[in-house]
Amino acid sequence: MWLKNAQIYDSRSRRFRRGDIEVAGERIASLGGKAPAKAEAIDMDGAFLLPGFFDCHVHICVPTDAPDPSRLWVNALPGEIAIYAARAARRLLMCGITTAREVGGWDYHEIAVRESIGAGVIEGPRLYCAGRILTITSSTTPYYRGMYEEADGPEEVRKAARKQLAQGADLIKILATGAVTSTKYEKADAIQYRPEEIAAAVAIARDNLTHVAAHAHANEGIRNAVEAGCRSIEHGSFGDEATYRLMAERGTYLVPTLCTAAAMFRDPNFAGRVPPRFRQRYEKVHATRVTNMKLARRCDVRMAMGTDAGTPGNHCGDNMQELEVMVEEAGFPPAEAIHAATLGAADMMGLVGDLGSLEEGKIADVIATATDPLKNIAALRQVGLVMKGGRIHKQNGIPLPFV
Repeated sequence: MWLKNAQIYDSRSRRFRRGDIEVAGERIASLGGKAPAKAEAIDMDGAFLLPGFFDCHVHICVPTDAPDPSRLWVNALPGEIAIYAARAARRLLMCGITTAREVGGWDYHEIAVRESIGAGVIEGPRLYCAGRILTITSSTTPYYRGMYEEADGPEEVRKAARKQLAQGADLIKILATGAVTSTKYEKADAIQYRPEEIAAAVAIARDNLTHVAAHAHANEGIRNAVEAGCRSIEHGSFGDEATYRLMAERGTYLVPTLCTAAAMFRDPNFAGRVPPRFRQRYEKVHATRVTNMKLARRCDVRMAMGTDAGTPGNHCGDNMQELEVMVEEAGFPPAEAIHAATLGAADMMGLVGDLGSLEEGKIADVIATATDPLKNIAALRQVGLVMKGGRIHKQNGIPLPFV
């Protein structure tokens, strides 16, 4: 099958060039040539083709229409959470996310969804799951009973990390600092896991040929995670120049999750129902985070796109909003934002040999927009074609039947 008459994104030059793509099975067979006259083909009518996008920070089990995160899944029925997660995964795919890193699920329902996607039972992106998030004894654990795994001290951390892997986790997620969406007793700029505890999680991950993603807002917590060998820093809100330069030196990735405040405040009625403590924290941290992402970029920190979909109002299916905030508020050129969501993210996840760019021999994950996202990043909010592994899931803006 061919996708012909298209503008094809070259991830190396970060430009589009006209050509056709041949897909054979799940891979790209040839690229840039011209489809034979009688070949099975879809005329793209000049559409702009890009590699399938990554979202490296999602929570598909968390109901984003709930304004109060302190009462998630209270009295949930058996199966309700898994059904919600499956629907969220499908929304990810339909907006152009063909690969996602799930960094905190709920009682492993997300892993069941991952397995069902892999078996072809339901639609969704490739999911790489962390299982439960490793945390110190925390006042916020009651908010996230199915998401947090309390473990204090290196030995408990090792045991908890092994438990996630035994449940099918692909990576380990830790809380190096406090969180924004937390109780009044927890501060985002406070340290949680100590260096020796983080190192224990990293050692177990390395033993099992995987990596650690570290939630870290506070500068010292970021530095602790970088020095311990975590692959990525999630959020990275309060870093300073020295810490960001250390990240650049070590090759540690930053997953900024800049869109959380924009998502919460988009609907004033919804925002008005969010408890004041959370609204005020999101407002306060957003300005700091945007300023510091500009600094991190100047320090040449590697970036991978992540939305934190799962925070209030931050819905799966609207993930491309993150790139708009990166471009319009944090000053990223569109090509840099796209790189963070494609080749950069694939590199962070060790998948660059198969994914992240449109090249011969790579897996045929392809999305299309009608207009040029290098000129208007908002074009990515209207993805007309979604192909994952050579199979078309959405065409002309319409989801196709899935059997």
